[in-house]
Amino acid sequence: MKKLNYITYWIIILPIVAVILTSSILTYEFISYENKKLVEEIEDTKKKHIKEIKNRIKNRINRTITLIQTQVELNKIEEKKDIKNIVNIAYETMSQIYKQYQDKPKEFILEKIKKNLREQRFYANLSGYYFLIDLKDKVIMQPQTPSHEGKILTKLQDVEGKYFIQEFRNIALTKESGFITWHWHKPQTNKVGEKLGYIKLFKPLGVYIGTARYKEDINKKIKKQILSIIDSIRFKKDEYIFAINSKGTTLSHINKTFVGKKYEELSQIEKKVVDIVLKKAINKNGSFLNYTPTSHNISKNLSEKISFVKKVPNFDLILGTGQYTLTIQEELERKKSELKKEVRVTKNKIIIISTIISLFLILILIFISRKIDTQFNIYEKELLKNNLKLKKLNESLESKVKKQVLEIRRADDILNQQSKLASMGEMIGNIAHQWRQPLSTICTIASGTKFEDELNTLNKEKLYKNLDSIVSNTKHLSQTIEDFRSFFKKDKVKKSFFVKDIIKKVINLMSASFKNKEIIIEVDIKENIKIYALENELTQAILNILNNSKDALVEKNLDIKIIKIKSYIKNEKVYIEILDNGGGIKKDIIDKIFEPYFTTKFQAQGTGIGLYMTRTIIVNHIQGQIDVKNINFKYKDKTYKGTLMRIIIDNK
Repeated sequence: MKKLNYITYWIIILPIVAVILTSSILTYEFISYENKKLVEEIEDTKKKHIKEIKNRIKNRINRTITLIQTQVELNKIEEKKDIKNIVNIAYETMSQIYKQYQDKPKEFILEKIKKNLREQRFYANLSGYYFLIDLKDKVIMQPQTPSHEGKILTKLQDVEGKYFIQEFRNIALTKESGFITWHWHKPQTNKVGEKLGYIKLFKPLGVYIGTARYKEDINKKIKKQILSIIDSIRFKKDEYIFAINSKGTTLSHINKTFVGKKYEELSQIEKKVVDIVLKKAINKNGSFLNYTPTSHNISKNLSEKISFVKKVPNFDLILGTGQYTLTIQEELERKKSELKKEVRVTKNKIIIISTIISLFLILILIFISRKIDTQFNIYEKELLKNNLKLKKLNESLESKVKKQVLEIRRADDILNQQSKLASMGEMIGNIAHQWRQPLSTICTIASGTKFEDELNTLNKEKLYKNLDSIVSNTKHLSQTIEDFRSFFKKDKVKKSFFVKDIIKKVINLMSASFKNKEIIIEVDIKENIKIYALENELTQAILNILNNSKDALVEKNLDIKIIKIKSYIKNEKVYIEILDNGGGIKKDIIDKIFEPYFTTKFQAQGTGIGLYMTRTIIVNHIQGQIDVKNINFKYKDKTYKGTLMRIIIDNK
């Protein structure tokens, strides 16, 4: 009764403890989930803001580059117009002079034109001038290189081998006017630059007027305008566009003290930032970089900055802009505060709900536990009655089990005895084969000795020789009996022995039978394969398999009858394989050949218990394995189908 009360106590307490634990675990899991969700949302917010910043600054640079490229194209068009207009002005001057002196000789008019145009200079650096050449490639006027005047320069080439005077003439003759480019040394320097020129034919005099400008000067002007555009672009505080060239020289910056500052003049920190910018700008699509710069207007370090840099196509110019992550931190702190408040409210709700549910479940469990306690008492009484019935049933069942075990053992003994009798029958046949030749020899010697005695030709030496031969054959008969007698001894203990020895013993027992049936035996066994088992029982198992193979070969009446015996070691196990060329076993019966009393005339598989006892010996007595399968194999370049029996024994 005391035990019953103890169990009833635990029936009530354990569910309550389980509910409290479950409620606590679930509450903890919910709170952990909310905390995890909080961290994830903060991280998502951070990623979202960083992505927004990256998109914003990338778009700023791309828009600026687009604006620059548009402006560059407009400037190039404008520069071409300027060059063309300058030539047109000279053309108008030539027209006026020609009208004024058209009754004068050509040389006179050309001198007037040269006098009017030779000293004219234009462009901001006064590098522009006019040149005048006739249609026979004779230079009329060349203020930059007076030594060329009066010369025919048809074969004159620029530094890249271009016959540009000839191209001038072709444009004048075919189109009357047009643009052309060539490369020439810049005045007062050894530097080669590309020139953009425009020429126009003046038909009345058979000459063309032209001028040109170095593209480098055009680009300098355009670059100046680009930097002016960059300087005019402004965003929020501490957000601007900067520009540097490939050598690290600052070309545009909100801090004007940086503008024009060469790489060598920068501090180590500034050099490090510039190195990163130059490295990232290699990517033609631009790249992002993170660094912590020093503010341009205060002496303390700002927060980390996310920047985007990109090279302007066809210009030695790298643009960049960035945004400080301080705004991200502020936004994260705000978001974190809001989320913590939400999590705190959620936690309180979860705890309250969990507590209410737990109390409700505890009350229900107390009620159920009392019901169980009442029912438990009823079951206990019924259990006592059932236990008495079960005890009587167990006693009856035990008696039946003992009786059945005895019957099974008797059946096994009968099967074993039948197997021994079957083996004995085989052995008697083998003894007959083994004795036939020695007995025949003894009989022949005895009758021959008698015949020689009757003819008085028997001498003492001949008699002794015949008697020795009879004794030798008698010993062979005696040894045969001894070999067969030892085979039927029952093993009591396991022992170590060589596989080759038992195979040799079995072949000796059956050699006469094999020879009589013209069966070829091939053995492939290493000398050192040794196992620990019941020797005679393994011998009997191998003998049963060989008898079955022999019967199968005889049944098939083959021209060549082969049995191969092979043994080897693999994965610390000894394998004994017996293969014959008897045609194999049908697929529908191959899984049944180890069953007791199963026989078939197709493969003449013994008496029906030989292979069953073989499996019993290998599996139950020796703790090994045995399997069978049909295989194709070659013997003397001919393919045969046969049965492979394989015995597997632990090599321990």
